[in-house]
Parts: sequence; C-alpha cells; structure tokens
Amino acid sequence: MWMRVVGLGLGCGLVVLAVASLGHAHTSPLRAAAITDPAEIERRSQIVASFEGGKVTLGELEDAILEQNPVMQQRYQTAEAVHVLLDRSVRFALLAAEAERRGYGKDASVVLAANQAAVQHFIQHQFDDAITLESIPAPDVEKYYTAHLREFVRGEGRRASILMLADQAAADAMLPKVQAADLRAFRDLARAQSLDETTKQRGGDLPFFDAEGRGFEAEDSGVDPAIAKAAFALKEVGETSRPVQVGQRFVIVRLSGIRAAEDDSLRAADDRIRQRLWRDRRQQAIDAYSEELKQKQHYVVRRELIDAVKLDSGPPLPPGDGLPGGFPHTPSRVDTDPR
Repeated sequence: MWMRVVGLGLGCGLVVLAVASLGHAHTSPLRAAAITDPAEIERRSQIVASFEGGKVTLGELEDAILEQNPVMQQRYQTAEAVHVLLDRSVRFALLAAEAERRGYGKDASVVLAANQAAVQHFIQHQFDDAITLESIPAPDVEKYYTAHLREFVRGEGRRASILMLADQAAADAMLPKVQAADLRAFRDLARAQSLDETTKQRGGDLPFFDAEGRGFEAEDSGVDPAIAKAAFALKEVGETSRPVQVGQRFVIVRLSGIRAAEDDSLRAADDRIRQRLWRDRRQQAIDAYSEELKQKQHYVVRRELIDAVKLDSGPPLPPGDGLPGGFPHTPSRVDTDPR
C-alpha cells in the first residue's frame, strides 16, 4: 500500500477525508469507475479506522491522498507518516461530530462558512470548469488587442505628485519647503495646502500618464499637458519642478515614478488578454445566472424600505466591502491581472 499512497499535506487535507468518511463514500467517481478487479475492490474496502457513526476504508484513504498536489504528496511516503495524518484527521472528525451533537453546527458563523464553501464549489463547477483561459477564442484575443493597442504599445510613462496653489507668488514661497520635503512630508503639504480637490486627499498623487498627459489606464482621465511637460522634464524620481501654470493656478510637480516604454506583440500579450477576457466573461456568466435565479425564485425587493434604512456606524463602505465572500463573486484560480 505505502508505495501506492504518495502522501498528503498536514492538517486539513485528510481532515476533509475523515469528515467526508462519516458514512459517506469519499472515492472519486472517475477513479472508482476505473477499478473493476474484484480483488482490488475487496482490498480497497478494508476498514482502516472506525468509530461509532463513521469509518475510513483503505480505498478512501488512498484516494484522498492521491487527490492532493504532488508537492504535498511527497511528505507522506511512509506508513508512519500516513498513520500520524490519519490519526489527526480522525481526531478532528470526532471533535467535529461532537460539536455537531452539541448544536454548534447551527451557529450562524458556522452556517455562513458552510454556505460560502458550498457556493465556491458550485461556482467552480458551474462556471470555472466551463469558462477557462483556453476557451477564449484566438480571434477574440486579437480583437481585444487591436481595440486596446495603446495598452500594449506605448511610450514612456511618468507618475507624479502635485501641489496646487493660488498664484505664482504663493507657489514660489512654497517651493523651498517642497524641495526639502521627503515623500511623506510632501504628501502632508499637499493634503494641507493644495487647492486641487481631486488629488489633495491622495497626498497629490497622480496615476501614470504619457508625454501628452494621457492616462495609461482606461479609467484614468489623464493630466493637464503642462503638468505632463513638467514631469517629463525631470530626470530622476524625487526631483521637483519649478511652479508651472495650469489654468489660473500654479502647480509644483514632483516626479514619483517612471515606467519604461512598452512594445508588446499580440503573442506577448496573449495570456494577459485571456485573463482579462476570462475574468469578464466569468463575471458576466455569474451575473446572468444570478438574474435567472431571481426570476425563478420570484425575487421581489421593496426599495422604499431600503431607502428608509438608518445607519449610525460611520460613512458607507464601497459596494462589496464587508460582504461575506463566496457569493456571487468568489476568488478563483485566476483572479488577478498581472498588470
């Protein structure tokens, strides 16, 4: 057996096995279907551990271990290691059964955690297994690349922080203090002195922009060409410009970042684009399915009561903050954009 069982990670891996084995077969359907030899079936049906209300068979133990990733499997190549793991897992199962007997399974936090896990598994099988990176057609990738060419082929970018003042006299008076300030001190000055309401709460920070002032990302509106010109005239991060006129005001610009020019081919950008399209299509599928469920379940909302909700717990959070994970937007195997 031990040459066939290639180990399992400590803790929760076999914990899942032990819990699932309390009267429920753990064997993978695909693996079980492939086993037809009567002698092998009999061997796997042997009970490795049992207790009142539950048991673990040799086949369940082997399958649980073999389903783990290869790195974790390497830890359990001996009978002693698997024995320790099994003992820990059965101990966990016994405690879990006792917690259930005492009613802890009905606790709101436990029910929420179970629902979150169930929804995550549902979304994985319903959407993630069907919508994959590989399922994105090549023509769709090329279409996106062409439509967003400036994201992949563009010149050098700059990032800067600004402090806006009423007139040149005020800006000239402020310049020595700004030049002597470190990054934190500059941000404090911007928050306290800048007249630009858009950036002052961010300590004057601006997103990346090109030499013409256009923002690098689609959601960025860009900056005034005078600010861009001043930023591109600076040579090193941390340098500060002399006051430049922007409309009726004067701005001091500090260079805070330099992004090298990019010239990514379609081939180089393929994976990045697939991830973006995958994420969008997955979300669209989840949203559409959720709307179908609302229709099937005759979802009704009384918006006048929502408007009447009273809260005295501080300013509202952005949409989604504070909501339990797992529904409808769950993390998955591809959930970040490398850019």
